[in-house]
Amino acid sequence: MFERLAKNGYLEEVSVGSDGETWWITTISGNAVAMASFAKPITRRTADRLVAGLLERTEKYNADPGKLLYVERLRIFGSYIDRDIDPLGDVDVEIRIGRRSTDPKDLLAYTAASDRRFNTYLDRLFWPERELIMILKNRSAAINITDEDVERITERFETLYEMATDPKAIPADLEGIQSRES
Repeated sequence: MFERLAKNGYLEEVSVGSDGETWWITTISGNAVAMASFAKPITRRTADRLVAGLLERTEKYNADPGKLLYVERLRIFGSYIDRDIDPLGDVDVEIRIGRRSTDPKDLLAYTAASDRRFNTYLDRLFWPERELIMILKNRSAAINITDEDVERITERFETLYEMATDPKAIPADLEGIQSRES
């Protein structure tokens, strides 16, 4: 089976272990298939509404000084780029996230203020990012957000949002971060 996936360009053999076991990695095409949604298709009109809502939630999130993270950039790729495709499987979005603070105390205070229970330390550590994605998706299964660099997947993408052009966005407190790191 793995050989067939490799032959079709979805997997690549990387090494054979000392015990003779073969190790594989997914290719860009393999990653694209893995990200594909098999949910009910959405209309172009629904996709446009979802993208408009995503942009609105991004701007609202970035204007909130109480958030530990910020959205530096959103780029749309995939079938949404082609205006002639209707219906679509989903809306593919690349996100670049920044951190307003790198102080571990800020992270602990932020997670404590969430009133959530965390099963593991890693759950607590990654809560701000998980929360951000949940807010942006707004429970929509039709929005697929990835932090993968879309330029490695495709040349066809459009920038939806850049924090640098949002006058209401609150960037990282670079001065505060630098003084804490010194």
